[in-house]
Amino acid sequence: MSSEDKHRPYHAKSGSETADTLAEVLEHAAAKEVAAHKKDGPKKQPKWMLPLGINLGVFAIYLLIAPPSWVVMDPIEGPPPVEQVRSLRAAMFIQVGAIETYRIQNGTLPATAEDANKTTPGVEYRRQSDTLYELVGQVGTETLIYSSTEDPNVWVGDALSRIGG
Repeated sequence: MSSEDKHRPYHAKSGSETADTLAEVLEHAAAKEVAAHKKDGPKKQPKWMLPLGINLGVFAIYLLIAPPSWVVMDPIEGPPPVEQVRSLRAAMFIQVGAIETYRIQNGTLPATAEDANKTTPGVEYRRQSDTLYELVGQVGTETLIYSSTEDPNVWVGDALSRIGG
């Protein structure tokens, strides 16, 4: 160690060492710049992908053309006819309540079911006079007819007995 080294910090380098380090840093930066702008071509597809793709395509076409039994899904069946009739009967009973409420509030029957703010899909409202009306609903082959001359509570019970409820 020279007398100069005693006064210099241990990490300080001589001018030539500093120049060499700077040259290495600049070379490294230039190499990174070249690597950043260099574009690699797309990777080649593995050889096993082509046969696999062809086999999967053929299998998919087979499933579309002649699906085996394990592929065919069973369609969801609707409720049984008895349940459909019960649902229609309940909907008609609610519509009767809306029509009767309209009659009490306004003193006359509504001209249409929409006037009573209650419409039921599949149920037809027929006004026969100022005091008589009918509701007709159909589910499949079963037709339900409610006449305003009947008591709704009795009609509900009759409808249940007719369909076996």
